[in-house]
Amino acid sequence: MKLGKKIFELRKKKGLSQEELGDRIGVTRQTISNWELGESSPNVEQLKLLSKELNISIDELVDNDIKEVLVEKVSNTEKLAGLILKIIKIITIIFIIGIITFIIGIILVKRHRHNIYTGNRIEESIYCKLYGEEHSYTISYEETTGIPLELGGDSYFDDILNLSKYNDAHQIFNIINDYAKKNNGTCKIIESKNIEEFIDMYVKDNSITDSGLTLVIKNNTEYNIEYGEEYYLEKYDYKNNEWIKVPYKNDNFGFNAIGYNATNEEREFKLNWEFMYGKLSKGQYRIVKYFIFEKDNKYMLSTEFSID
Repeated sequence: MKLGKKIFELRKKKGLSQEELGDRIGVTRQTISNWELGESSPNVEQLKLLSKELNISIDELVDNDIKEVLVEKVSNTEKLAGLILKIIKIITIIFIIGIITFIIGIILVKRHRHNIYTGNRIEESIYCKLYGEEHSYTISYEETTGIPLELGGDSYFDDILNLSKYNDAHQIFNIINDYAKKNNGTCKIIESKNIEEFIDMYVKDNSITDSGLTLVIKNNTEYNIEYGEEYYLEKYDYKNNEWIKVPYKNDNFGFNAIGYNATNEEREFKLNWEFMYGKLSKGQYRIVKYFIFEKDNKYMLSTEFSID
């Protein structure tokens, strides 16, 4: 039974008017009327006074309504808790997705800026003869994707073809090559790791001693390739399976600047390292020299020999 209806019935049973009941518990007749109509409810203190005047316990007076209120409150609490859990789950998922997106974004940005790359780094140079002049352009790029990592060389092709706007090294080389062909020029691509295809460098037979040897050098291309006296020696460490630089015996030495042209004919270059390294002990060695293509790009080439 509703609280209002119960107050009404108990008041009638006691033979009290709304005004009389109101006077006894300190409220107006209108308040009693509102309670009975269910438009408002008494507070705790008013319930105590009502139970006393109507000869009924508070539990009996409000039993049905309290149960309904409690059930409703519990239901609302459960609904609210469920809603809060859902919100927490959604926020957590959004947060995780945000972190993943942020990490992926950093990776993509870095790749876009060419600060990192996967696979091997390849460096190639294209050398062209055009209008009686020689021009070169060098690109370091990621082998698996072709994405340029560094662009270099003279500015001739870049000024004409705006090469920096392209994001594929092979495309850039093709554009340069096509431009040269259309203008009656020729081009050749040289890859740094295949430098041995363009330069022959080997030790002359029967020239090896513990203090020197004779190198033979030959240019297999039509391009200008230069070298100098500078070189260094490495000895193979069989224990660790690696090449180790031979330490200098005397640091007070110098080399002439690069100025020798590698020609299409074999040229001998005699070396004596006793002043720098002393006499070499028995073992497997290699001599390392640098070559410069078109006064712009420096490449390393080595050849092995044995001291018995």
